[in-house]
Amino acid sequence: MDALLSVNWIALLVLIIALLLFKVLNKLAYKINWTFVILISMVMGAVLGIVFASENNSYMTWLALIGDIYVNLITALVAPVILVSVISGLIQLNDKEKMKRIGTKSVFWLLVSSAIAIVVTIVFGMATQVGKGAQAVFADIAGVSSTTLDAYKEMGTSFDKIILNLFPTNVFGDLAADNVVAIIIIAVAIAVAYVSVASDEGEDKVKPFKSIIEAVKKIIFRILSYVIDLTPYAVLCLTAVSASQLLSDKDALVQLILLVAVVYVVCFVQAYVVNAFILKFAGKISPLKFFKKTFDAQATAFTTQSSVGSLPITIDRLIHKVGVDEEVANFTAPLGTTIGMAGCTCIWPILLAMFYLNATGQSWNISQYLIMCFMCLVLSMGSAGMPGIGVVTAVSLFSAVNLPIAAVVLLTPINNITDMARTLTNVVGANVTAAVVARKTELLDDEIFQTEDEKLEKKGGRA
Repeated sequence: MDALLSVNWIALLVLIIALLLFKVLNKLAYKINWTFVILISMVMGAVLGIVFASENNSYMTWLALIGDIYVNLITALVAPVILVSVISGLIQLNDKEKMKRIGTKSVFWLLVSSAIAIVVTIVFGMATQVGKGAQAVFADIAGVSSTTLDAYKEMGTSFDKIILNLFPTNVFGDLAADNVVAIIIIAVAIAVAYVSVASDEGEDKVKPFKSIIEAVKKIIFRILSYVIDLTPYAVLCLTAVSASQLLSDKDALVQLILLVAVVYVVCFVQAYVVNAFILKFAGKISPLKFFKKTFDAQATAFTTQSSVGSLPITIDRLIHKVGVDEEVANFTAPLGTTIGMAGCTCIWPILLAMFYLNATGQSWNISQYLIMCFMCLVLSMGSAGMPGIGVVTAVSLFSAVNLPIAAVVLLTPINNITDMARTLTNVVGANVTAAVVARKTELLDDEIFQTEDEKLEKKGGRA
C-alpha cells in the first residue's frame, strides 16, 4: 500500500498522455511535411507542460527522462560524426588550397556574425535601458557565499586558457569529452597528412584508409538517421519540461522579465533578421526557404539547449536539404559550435553586463565598451556549444572588465529560460555560415535547395 501511495500518479498520467501524443505524431509523420510535425510536437509539448506545471517539475519526471535519453543519444554521436565527417570532407577535396579557402571563409563569416551580434546587442541594450530601476535584484549581492563565488570563478576562462584549449592534449580523452575544437584539429591534421602522402607517394598508398573512413561514415550516418526519426517525440518531451520549468521559475521570471524579453528579442533579431540579410546578400539564398529547410535542427537546438548536441542533425540537413557540399557542411558546422556562437558569447554576457550597470547606476565610456566587445570576440573563438556555456562566458567577461561575479550568480535563475533562444541563435548562425561559405566556394547545390522537402522525403526518407 505504501508503495502505491509513493508512486507519482500524475507523472504517470503525463507519460500516458505523451505516449498517446506520440501515436498521433507517428501518424502525422506519414501525412504532412516533417517541418510541420516538429512544429506540432513543440506546440503539444508546450501545452502539456503548461497544463501539468508544478513545483520542482515533479510531474515531468518521465518526460525529462525520455528527453535526456534522446540528448544522450545525439551527444554520443557528436565525436564520431565530427571526426569522420571532417576527415571525409577534406580528403574528398584532395587540395590543400581549397581546404585553406573553406577554413578561412568559415572563420571569417562566423566572426562577422559575432561582430554584428555585439553591435545589435549594445544598441538594443541602450535603447531599452535594460536593468534600469532593477537595483532590488542586486540588493543581496554582498550575501553571495564565498564558496559559490569560488565555484563560479573556476568556470571563467582567461585569454591564455582560450588559446591553450584550442590544442588537443589527449586524442582519446578529447574524443570522449566531446572537445569539438580538439576533434576538428585532429581531423584536419589527419586529412592534411592524407593529402600530403597521396600527393607524394600516390593515392593508391592511402586508398584503403579513405575506403574505411567512407564505410564508417555510412554506418554512423545510418545510426544518426534512426536517432533523427525520434526527434518529434523528444522535442515534445523537452518542450513540455521547459514549459513546466518556466512556470515553476515564475518568481525569477517576473523579477527579471525585461532582461528575459530583451534576450529573446535580440536573439531572434540576430537569428532571423541579421542572418536573413547575410543569406540574401552574401549567399544569394532565399532566407524563408532556408529557415524552413533547417527548422528541425533549430527546434532540436531550442529544446536541447546544446549546439553540439544538435550538430548531427544540423550537418544532415545542410547536406540533404540545403544542398551544402559535404566538405563544407562537415567542416563549417562543427566549427560553428566553438567559433561564433553569438547567442552565448556575445548577446548573453553583454546584456548581463549592461543590466548590472544600469541597475546600479553606473556608466561606461567608449573605451570600456570597446574592451567588452573585444573580449566577447575572443570568447567567441573558443567556447564549446554545450548547455551551461552561457554562465562560463558571462563569468569570463565580468572578470575581464572588473564587474562582480556575484552579479552573475544572482542572474543565474534565468539562465535556462534564456538558453533556449541563445542556442537557437548559435545554430542558425552556424547553418547560415555553412551555406554562405558553400556559395562563396561554389559548393552549393541549388537543385537540392530548390527541391521541395516532400520530393526529398520520397527519394530518400526524411534526410
